Amino acid sequence: MPWETETASYLQELSDVQEQLLSVLHSKRRQMVAGDVEAMSATQLEEQALVQRLEGLTEARSALLAQAKISGLPDDSVHSLAAAVETTGDGRLGKRARLAKETMQHIQNETLTNFVLAQQTVLHLSQLLQIIATGGKLKPTYEEENAATQGGTLVDQDA
Repeated sequence: MPWETETASYLQELSDVQEQLLSVLHSKRRQMVAGDVEAMSATQLEEQALVQRLEGLTEARSALLAQAKISGLPDDSVHSLAAAVETTGDGRLGKRARLAKETMQHIQNETLTNFVLAQQTVLHLSQLLQIIATGGKLKPTYEEENAATQGGTLVDQDA
């Protein structure tokens, strides 16, 4: 097996998927901010396809490292394998592996950012619905009488 070529090919495919996924995550965040539900639905399909590609790459990584172990090469990470099989001596393959790892951390941060944005939107909408449903009146949790009605509502004090 030409280890350097196989490892470089794996890292290139991973890099391509990561780049596309970052683009989708950025688009998704812009769509969430704009409230563009239709575009988010289309983006979700693209995102799911990329997740499936990443799952395939996870399987390919496992197979690559299993073969490396059989051949007596480092099998703890693609980065270690890349460093061991590189023949050019310039460390380019190892740098690509390190960049892939850093990019994956960036993707995790972007995903978390989108998750927090979605959660904050849901919380905001929930609060708006509560204001609409109660007419702006607070419902006491532990009091027998509703002392909150003395504070008024959004439009009228006596509503």
